[in-house]
Amino acid sequence: MLDREEPVSKRPDDGAFFQQRLPAWKPVINIHTTIPVFAVIGLIMIPIGLLLITTTGSVKESRIDYSRCGECEVRMNGRPCVCSIEFELSSKYTGRAFHMYYGLEGYYQNHRKYATSRSDKQLRGFPLYQDDNCEPFETDVEGSDLYFAPCGLIANSMFNDTFKLEWVSKTDADGTVVEVNKEINFTREGIAWPSDHGIKFRNPMGSDLVSAFNGTTKPPDWTKYAYELDPKNPSNNAFLNEPFIVWMRVAAFPTFRKLYGRVTLELNPELDGGLEQGKYRLTVDYNYPVLYYHSKKFFVLSSTSIFGGRNLMLGVGYLVVGVLLIILATVFACVVKKDLKSCFSS
Repeated sequence: MLDREEPVSKRPDDGAFFQQRLPAWKPVINIHTTIPVFAVIGLIMIPIGLLLITTTGSVKESRIDYSRCGECEVRMNGRPCVCSIEFELSSKYTGRAFHMYYGLEGYYQNHRKYATSRSDKQLRGFPLYQDDNCEPFETDVEGSDLYFAPCGLIANSMFNDTFKLEWVSKTDADGTVVEVNKEINFTREGIAWPSDHGIKFRNPMGSDLVSAFNGTTKPPDWTKYAYELDPKNPSNNAFLNEPFIVWMRVAAFPTFRKLYGRVTLELNPELDGGLEQGKYRLTVDYNYPVLYYHSKKFFVLSSTSIFGGRNLMLGVGYLVVGVLLIILATVFACVVKKDLKSCFSS
């Protein structure tokens, strides 16, 4: 007779780790331990919130709505259109770095179908990866059967307006207007989150991106292939292109703005400690339609603080949570004393 193999036991080893016999600290949460925890956390969060609100208040911004810039929306019809808007900085923007944003109103990136229409596996360096999430922009429907790279609704609708910023004139202390006519240089690198660039977004292995993307095609609404986004800079090309990465991080609300570029004093040595008060000109390559969808788009030029750009919500959040924790700690203390009336009357 054949010997039968004994069944393999699935019982874990009889060790302290596998049998969960390791010593552990199990805090007992009750009202007496909650009071000091709430009080300490609240006392920490309130000054942080006040600091964030104060620094946010020092940030200066100029917002320009260019939805109807030069009637480009009416005249474009798939053709490029260039328009210009002049605006004033009423005071000097001091600092060593300034942010340029583009913004959209009434644009629902948080729609479930839109937000999930992407392939994270493809964006990690596998351009030929098929992903049903990308429908209806997974493969070319015109008979070529090539995969879109990148695929999906988010990538296909990438924001493609471009900006040029010029310093036109300044006003001296005696009121004299001096013509300047200097272009403000900016960089579009360093605008993506470090957790995205090179981690969630990676290019295919190898130095030849054209060969790596063989068998793919550009999304329907793109004018160039992914490997043509910044061919002179391999660390900012294809899936590593930072403006593309910024766009792929979808917004939670229908009105949002995304970082377009950074103005630094190193790139503009003629600037004396910041952007001077005066007249500026924004030139737009108008490619992204919005009025047809009853949306708006705008450009924002902003100074920065030690915490970055303006973000009032973060400071208010810290302040509100800190105040609530202090109130709860006070209420719990009164409950322990069993004297609620005396606590609130005082």
